[in-house]
Amino acid sequence: MTFSFSTFYNLCSSEARYELALDLIYEKFKPAHCLIGKFIDADTRVKTVAYSVDGKRSNDIIYDLEGTPCNDAKTSQGVCSISCNLQQMYAEDEILKIFDIDGYLGVTLRALDHKPIGIMVCLFDEKVVVSEEDRHWFRELSLLVGAELNHNLEMAAQQILVKQLAKGERIAKLSSWTWNISRDKHVFSHEMRRLLQHREETLTLDDFTDCLTEADQKRLRVIIQKLRTGHLDYIDVNVAHKKRTNLRGLYRIIGRVEQCEEQRDERVFSATVQDVSYIYSLNKQLELTNVVFEHATEAIMITDGDNKIIMVNRAFERLTGYTGHELMGRDPSVLSSGQHSGDFYHQMWNSLMSAGCWKGEIFNRRKNGQIFPEELTLSLVKDEQGEIVNYVAIFRDITEWKRNEAQLMFYANHEPLTALLNRRCFIDIVEEKISASRSMHTPCSLLFIGLDHFKEVNDIYGPEIGDKVLVSVAKRLRNGIREKDTISRYGGDEFAILLDNTDVKSALQVAKKLSDKIKQPYVFNDLTVELSASTGIAQLENRGRITAAKFIRNAAHALESAKKTHRGHVALHNAAIQNAYLNKIKLKDKLKAALKSNLLTVYYQPIVDVQRRKIVKFEALVRWFDDEQGMISPGTFIPIAEEFGLIHLIGQFVLEKACQDLKEMHLHGYEDVSISINRSVNEFKTSNDQFKLVTQAISSAEVPFDKVTLEVTESMATNRYTWELLSKLREQGVKIALDDFCTGYSSLSHLIENQVDYLKIDKSFVDSLMADKNKKVMINCLLNLADELGIKVIAEGVESQSQLAMLEQLGCNHIQGFYYSPAQPLSASLRLLQEFNSGQVFNDELIYISKSTQQH
Repeated sequence: MTFSFSTFYNLCSSEARYELALDLIYEKFKPAHCLIGKFIDADTRVKTVAYSVDGKRSNDIIYDLEGTPCNDAKTSQGVCSISCNLQQMYAEDEILKIFDIDGYLGVTLRALDHKPIGIMVCLFDEKVVVSEEDRHWFRELSLLVGAELNHNLEMAAQQILVKQLAKGERIAKLSSWTWNISRDKHVFSHEMRRLLQHREETLTLDDFTDCLTEADQKRLRVIIQKLRTGHLDYIDVNVAHKKRTNLRGLYRIIGRVEQCEEQRDERVFSATVQDVSYIYSLNKQLELTNVVFEHATEAIMITDGDNKIIMVNRAFERLTGYTGHELMGRDPSVLSSGQHSGDFYHQMWNSLMSAGCWKGEIFNRRKNGQIFPEELTLSLVKDEQGEIVNYVAIFRDITEWKRNEAQLMFYANHEPLTALLNRRCFIDIVEEKISASRSMHTPCSLLFIGLDHFKEVNDIYGPEIGDKVLVSVAKRLRNGIREKDTISRYGGDEFAILLDNTDVKSALQVAKKLSDKIKQPYVFNDLTVELSASTGIAQLENRGRITAAKFIRNAAHALESAKKTHRGHVALHNAAIQNAYLNKIKLKDKLKAALKSNLLTVYYQPIVDVQRRKIVKFEALVRWFDDEQGMISPGTFIPIAEEFGLIHLIGQFVLEKACQDLKEMHLHGYEDVSISINRSVNEFKTSNDQFKLVTQAISSAEVPFDKVTLEVTESMATNRYTWELLSKLREQGVKIALDDFCTGYSSLSHLIENQVDYLKIDKSFVDSLMADKNKKVMINCLLNLADELGIKVIAEGVESQSQLAMLEQLGCNHIQGFYYSPAQPLSASLRLLQEFNSGQVFNDELIYISKSTQQH
């Protein structure tokens, strides 16, 4: 809501102005209660003239000032602001307790003599912090509201005064003064004592003059001497009381010397003495109003009852180029731009006549012919008989505002980096297009494009280059589609394109063409960036009934399917993709229920020290057996848990269960055995205190800290926060293992800069160990490096005697895999410990189990 001169002063009533003030205050501060009140009963109570609760108008109230923050605000010259704890500060104020008020903002409304006449208050039901700028704004608004209240109070007083004029001089503040010059006798009416605040029964001329200021005493004595000597016969002069205020103490003396009717030779001076303080103040206010009129930043034009221009201010002259002299007596239509129809003006005048005011935007023409937009407020001024005597127009040039509005509208609907439509606007357009396609029986397609490995571009080249790539991609996409198609940057590296009136075949062709465009190198000076994009397509048949959100979601599911199948490809949303999504949602719900009902369990796969021929560790692996689907592979439900934020629940369950089961192993006499527990990247967040969760789980199970190993992938451990946390846990004795080492994220600097206890060679390297010489060389180098750094190496996924022999030959002594055993429950693991660590020969026929059932 705009706060302006025209908005406030051209409303039709005081009630409307008060309501506008409350609306402005609520828009700015959102108080629970807001009121404008006047002081009554000798300023001991407040009666509201406008009151709102949560921005809604409410009935007026009356409350006592004693013991309230308003009583303190009354004596303050500025804005009184209390941010919180208001009830404790004013324990006697029951209203604060009833309304549950915590914060306060108030300012006293004052008359012309600065006397408090009312108060403007905001009450907040929560802590509030008011800036100095907002305090100033609140103070400025209070001056307008105070002037309005003062005017209303004065007008009320004047109305009473007018009704009682006939009752005499007392109400008129008028006294008579008769001076028989020949006899030098002065007679003042009884009202004169009240005007001068004289307490004695008798009043002399000296009493009168002594009450005046020193300058006026001298001036009045000179005038009296001239009247006495006959050098002056008539006077009209103002004199001031020593204790003059804005509302009393300024006297106007009008008198004339005449011959006495009874004694013709005697001269008599007859005069009236009237306190004109209020009239003088009104004149000053009128002068101030004229100053405001002339110096207002908004253009003002006043016409007579026949709508002929009679007055304009300087702002009007500057804005239109016309002078007031040029326009005097002319019709305001001289400013017409010609861009509005007759119906527009007809509706405007109908509204003006019926409501008394009209506000809107209009185009007018300057003297030089330039057309400009303006915000115009028209008001009627009527006389006592209800006849229109004036029309008042207040307007301002909104060219800059319209320009800013257009920019804001653009950025409200467009993404600032690429200038493409943003997500919200795109969804609205898709919704409209779905309705249009349904009514016109025309198909349309939606392409959902995701850049492949774009995060690596940001990581390698920095976000500045990443932004340049996004801008270039946006340009290529925009140039690759028709004008009637709609393109949006839907997310960070995702773009959505709505192809109008397009079938599946055409959509696939467009997707292929756009994919080829994106694959072209991006050159920035000496830097060349290459990337690809995957695309999902959803098709809207002309009779399909679907929401925009689901339509876009279908394309997103197709994109997800394309990325899973082969990055850089195009996938069309179909029943299979839809069923896969529905199955994923169903599995997510079943997983939540399984977690709630404790249906998950933990299995343990042994890690064997081949030199000692003993099991030294177990890796804890989560298992889920469903009543309907049987055993569900972790490779199926773990990604779902990661995607839907359930992984931390699974991880904590495995951690606590594994620690308790390790305690059970130790109680059976296998105290040298330790446990390895995998931790996900989504568990290592600053909002998730892993240090506390891990240490509490170990302490609760009463197992040694050095018998627990946390396995993390090296890609996750590149985060500084993660390394710091792992270092703190390692200081407690917890062992750290880097899982999936040598799978693409390996960095020797991690092994040098950050201490770890184990490296795990990924199964993919073990599988190709016998056939790939390079893999053999790499593993050999890794084992030598780890030995030098004092790090133990575990080879996982060992399934054959030949693999085992080669690893032993290379010096890898910790083996994990189906060759020894798959993951088994605790009871089976205890039997395996009893059989294996007792020195008995392990049955080779029982060792090997098909790798198709192995859990990675």
